[in-house]
Amino acid sequence: MDTNRGKLWLALRYLRGQGRGFIHRSHWLTIAGITLGVTALICVGGVMNGLRADIRNRVTSTLSEIRITARGGEAMSGYQSLVDSLDGMGYKTAPVIRNDLVIKKGEQIFSTQCFGIDPQRHARISAALGQKTLTPDGNVLGILNGDVSGPFFNEGGIALGSSLALNMGVKVGDEIQLLSPVFDVPTAFGLLPRVRTVHVAAIFSTAMPDYDYSFSFISLEEASFFKDYNGEIDYIEVKTPDATSPEAHTKRIRNHFKDLKVEDWGAYDASLYSAIRFEKYLMFVIMLFMYVIASFNLTGSMLKTIAQKRRELGLLKAFGYRDADLSGLFLRQALILSSLGIALGLVISTVLLLVQKHFGLLSMGMGDAGPLPLPVVFSWKDYLSVVLASFAITLISVLLPLRRLHRINPIELIRQTT
Repeated sequence: MDTNRGKLWLALRYLRGQGRGFIHRSHWLTIAGITLGVTALICVGGVMNGLRADIRNRVTSTLSEIRITARGGEAMSGYQSLVDSLDGMGYKTAPVIRNDLVIKKGEQIFSTQCFGIDPQRHARISAALGQKTLTPDGNVLGILNGDVSGPFFNEGGIALGSSLALNMGVKVGDEIQLLSPVFDVPTAFGLLPRVRTVHVAAIFSTAMPDYDYSFSFISLEEASFFKDYNGEIDYIEVKTPDATSPEAHTKRIRNHFKDLKVEDWGAYDASLYSAIRFEKYLMFVIMLFMYVIASFNLTGSMLKTIAQKRRELGLLKAFGYRDADLSGLFLRQALILSSLGIALGLVISTVLLLVQKHFGLLSMGMGDAGPLPLPVVFSWKDYLSVVLASFAITLISVLLPLRRLHRINPIELIRQTT
């Protein structure tokens, strides 16, 4: 029997103990702790990936995946050549003018993020201005009432978010006033704000409560009035062929147009995006500490085995086994236990995530949208990270037992037995 096979045989022998099974029942607590830790890490990662994907889909269904602006933040003029170039690269584009305005209906006053758009082009990148559909989680997305494709919208019309229209108590055809919060129109009575009387042409839903409370759309011509533009726009929205990888398309566009500022959807609401990423990493670290605690069982199990087999280990040293050989023996034992725990954790977590993905047993509150099933997205990077981190913690957890192992003096043990 060669040394490596001998180490493996002894490792399995120590795992079996006096029993007949593959592993003695005293080691199952160690395996259970590792399994629970891996299961928690994978499940948390899958759910956090699902939440990120769900938020991304909700944001990009209304605002597109990529936004292009002038690097200095100034208005963009002569943008048609840029639009033509992007269209030639296979992207859908829409020019936008963004205004922070005030809506007045009688004595009621509401603030709104008002986007000036070309409705024909914008309908290609924003599902909020398309036909009414149901999202996979049962929310309504698209135009609820009215239309933005005809002259009723282009000639003094406005499209309101569903919650904004509900709070104002308006319906399609009602007239409201749009006011700029900036007083920049000189008159004989001093500076006054820009004001337009518009009619409600459509009411839409974005499946995002915050957007439905604050978003509205008007034509580019109406939006230019509030910004005092003459053919300029604020930015260009870009819809990619593959919505799952906007980062790659952002990099491609940035390389083609180095003098422009190109941002993906994560920059639209940087605080929300950062919070999602931070929460995932925070939960991962918390669950990792849970795994570290579980690894203490492995350390204790190794120390117990060394204490019980102290005389046998001393004899092995007397027969020529080096410290490195004995370290390899217990390292194999630790790797066998951790491998079983990791494998069981991967299987159990995958089954749990598949059940959640297809049956939606667990739900979360989503404001006015009601309870929604926790979304799940699998990521091979999460699996790889968990496996590597688990084995790394396993190696660290056996350092103390190995130090205790190196202190065994075979001569003293032989003297004690004689």
